[in-house]
Amino acid sequence: MVRYILPLASLLLTFLATLACLRFLFSRQGLFWIIPLVLSLFLDVNNLVPLVFGTSLTIFTGRDAEFFLLGLSFFWYMMVITFHYALKRKVDRNRFRSDMVKNYTEARFLEKNERRDFSRRNRRRRRTAMNSYVTPEESSFHDYDLGAFDC
Repeated sequence: MVRYILPLASLLLTFLATLACLRFLFSRQGLFWIIPLVLSLFLDVNNLVPLVFGTSLTIFTGRDAEFFLLGLSFFWYMMVITFHYALKRKVDRNRFRSDMVKNYTEARFLEKNERRDFSRRNRRRRRTAMNSYVTPEESSFHDYDLGAFDC
């Protein structure tokens, strides 16, 4: 039972690295993650062999192989995390999406202000129409013969 702890720990670390590579493969920088994914899958197979067959594929034997695989798995997982943060710093964020959100919020703000100004003008216009002493004049075109436009 104890002899399975180190290979299981190393398999867990490489499996976490594989899952991280798969997750980052479907991100915007997905092409950068193809080679780390292949290496992670290779390490998964390499760490699965001692658990299934009881023999190691490495040049070390016995406990040396288990510690070597655990150290290699830990190092590889740290490399995946470091590579992710390095890509995150170097490749800019998605500017199209952030600009789209910014433009949308700006358009909503401007629309709200325009509606407020329009309602103020409408209220002012109604108030002046109700309080005015001027009556609208009739149209001066009431005597005009509209039959002249008929074909």
